[in-house]
Amino acid sequence: MFTKLEQRSWLKIEAGRGKTARECYRGLVEVCGTTALPYRTVARWVQTFRTGRQNVTDKPRPGRPSATDAQVSSVATLLETDRRWTFQELACETGLSHTTDLHILKERLHMRKIASCWVPHSLTEIQKWQRYESARMHLECYKKKGDAFLHRIIALDEAWARAYEPEMKWQSNEWRHYGSPRKNRVRQNPSNAKVMVIFAYDSASIIPIHAVPQHRTVTGQYYADFLEHHLRRALRKKRPHFLG
Repeated sequence: MFTKLEQRSWLKIEAGRGKTARECYRGLVEVCGTTALPYRTVARWVQTFRTGRQNVTDKPRPGRPSATDAQVSSVATLLETDRRWTFQELACETGLSHTTDLHILKERLHMRKIASCWVPHSLTEIQKWQRYESARMHLECYKKKGDAFLHRIIALDEAWARAYEPEMKWQSNEWRHYGSPRKNRVRQNPSNAKVMVIFAYDSASIIPIHAVPQHRTVTGQYYADFLEHHLRRALRKKRPHFLG
């Protein structure tokens, strides 16, 4: 909850009030818990504050990377234009060492490098509100009709189907005696031949399965044709009560 600098600042105030190192340590443990500074560190800082020290930051150490405000500003400016700089690229651009760039990013700018979060779709604000309205309407229908409403929902999905399904490792399990040699099996690579499959399903099972012809793009119009010529035909055979 509290950084080392914040704890040192509090120790400086308490030392000015005449508190002992033991009293300061008990106060830190009461507030910070396991993240409190060790007692030996508290005693050392209280002693330095009593002897006249004013700064709560660490003194520069030999070999420790240090950076000026101008260097920090130059790195921050580069990050404003592009967030994907690597340490090597920053070092070449700024002329600083890797350790100095790391010190600026971690200690001075308090930054870390994280990967993007993959999402299925990038929706606009209008599309988000449309989905919100649909979810609200569905929730109201479920409150009125219960599970009967869920049984009338047909969901659609699509997936790539390859020419064959590779066998899983557990499917090759065989009962053998202890000490028997393990059977070798050549790992197969998936075939390049694949087809787009559209299928619709409800709470009971899959209703139709439709294979998209080669070199055809699945668009909104294609889905409309699928609903009219394939799904409706399958509903007449398997779910006639849906059409009523």
